[in-house]
Amino acid sequence: MECSAAGIHRPTVAGIHGNEQEGCYSLALSGGYEDDIDLGDCFTYTGSGGRDLKGTKANPKNLRTAPQSKDQTLAKVNLALSRNVDNGKPVRVIRGYKLDSPFAPEDGYRYDGLYKVEKYWFTTGMSGFGIFKYALRRIKDQAPPPWDLIDRGDSPTKNNNSITSPTKLSLDVKPKTEITDEKQHNSTKETEEQKS
Repeated sequence: MECSAAGIHRPTVAGIHGNEQEGCYSLALSGGYEDDIDLGDCFTYTGSGGRDLKGTKANPKNLRTAPQSKDQTLAKVNLALSRNVDNGKPVRVIRGYKLDSPFAPEDGYRYDGLYKVEKYWFTTGMSGFGIFKYALRRIKDQAPPPWDLIDRGDSPTKNNNSITSPTKLSLDVKPKTEITDEKQHNSTKETEEQKS
């Protein structure tokens, strides 16, 4: 709520804020998808959708934690985030305490700076359904990231899960299908459907 009131990230629940015409303004990393990889200065982000949010009789309010049940589409906020690849506009990034990452705050939400959306692609996620992935990298020449200001030693941890030192990590993403425009996505999707 505080991020929304401050105008940093308007949606109170959704992770992507933007529109299909102008692109994405801000992203919240808060542990919503198992396919996300967070390396601090760069990360992959999973698009929105592909979940049945209506709930069931046994669990009527799943609060956006339902498992993937269908493919995501390049529409609405997913399309908005893809626009930033072409228009080059930076995205404000907020990390939340629910994110299982050594770069997440211990509590609350934190503004972590401006990032560039370098590319996006459509691939099969861990759930077996199609998802959109976005690779983002922190823009240079801005205030240092919060994790540089905190002495975490050579092996940062969060939630008792240790990882390799961030200086030894790289974001080596090999997309199944790199997308450059909406028409290419539609033809790629049709080709993949014909193969199955």
